[in-house]
Amino acid sequence: MLFGYTRYSTVGQGDGTTIADQQNKIRGCAMMRGQAGEIVMYADKAVSGSIPLASRPEGKKMLADLQPGDLIVAAKCDRLFRSASDALATVEQLKKRGIGVILADIGPDPVTENGTAKLFFSLLASFAEWEKCRILERMDDGRRGKRARGGHAGGSPPIGYAVEGHGREAKLVPDPAEQEIVALMKRRRSERKSYFEISRELTQRGMLSRAGTPFSGPQILRITRRADAHV
Repeated sequence: MLFGYTRYSTVGQGDGTTIADQQNKIRGCAMMRGQAGEIVMYADKAVSGSIPLASRPEGKKMLADLQPGDLIVAAKCDRLFRSASDALATVEQLKKRGIGVILADIGPDPVTENGTAKLFFSLLASFAEWEKCRILERMDDGRRGKRARGGHAGGSPPIGYAVEGHGREAKLVPDPAEQEIVALMKRRRSERKSYFEISRELTQRGMLSRAGTPFSGPQILRITRRADAHV
C-alpha cells in the first residue's frame, strides 16, 4: 500500500509547494509504479517542518497506520523531515519496520533500494536542510532590516511603543503613557534603586503591566535594557 504524505508551513507557503501540487506529484509517482489506485493521502496543513513527523497530527496518524511492506511517498525530502540527520535516521528506522520511503523528485523507487539512490538521498537531505536555514536567515535579515527602519516585524510591540498601520506598513510609534513608565524605570535604576523598590513604586502610582499586574524584576530589567539599546 502507498501512503502519500503532504505538508505545508507558514514558512514554505510561498514556494509553490501546495498540497494539491504535492498530491499530483505523488499520484504521478504511483502511476509510474502501476499503483495509482492504492494511495492513502495524509496532509498536515500549516505545520512547520521543524516538528518531527511523529509529532505532526497527520504524520502521527500515518505512522500508526503503516504495516510492513507499505511505502511512504512524498513530493520532496523537506515535506517529511526536519534535517539531513533526521531524514537519514527516520528512513533507517522505517526500513527496520519493513517500510520504504519514496521521494517523487528522486524517482519512483525507495531511497534505500540501491547505493546510488541512497547517496542521492543523503545529498538531497543535506541540501534541503541548507535551503531551510537560508530561508530562516533571509526572514531574520528582513525582520532586522524592518526594525532598523522603524517598522514592526510582528508580535507584541515592546513596552513604550504601539503599532501603527498593518502588514508591511506597520511601524512602531511611541506610546506616551508607557514611555512615562519606561522613563521612570530608567531614572530609578540610575539612582541605584532595586527592582523590588521600582516595582513597588510603579504599583503605588498605578503603573501596571499590560496584563494589569505589577512589573516583575526580570520585566524591568528587560525593558530598561531594551530602552538603553534604543529599540
